[in-house]
Amino acid sequence: MRKPRVGKRKPQAIPKALRVFGWNLGGRLTSFGKKQIALNVIERGRAWHWTKLPKGWFDLDFCLAHGQKRTKQVLRELFPEQS
Repeated sequence: MRKPRVGKRKPQAIPKALRVFGWNLGGRLTSFGKKQIALNVIERGRAWHWTKLPKGWFDLDFCLAHGQKRTKQVLRELFPEQS
């Protein structure tokens, strides 16, 4: 009997509207990459870009650790109980 093949998971594609924020990831989409794209969307994008973020990509702790000073300040105001 043959053993079933374990197929490689297909890498998750970056949504078309968000590709501009993940240009430096080179097509690799790790959990860090998802968080990085979310942070770039927050810092450089417009409000409608937030609606294009897939569920689970935004990580408040990551943004507070790696974001710009103004971004951190605004996120602390938006999420006072979590920061």
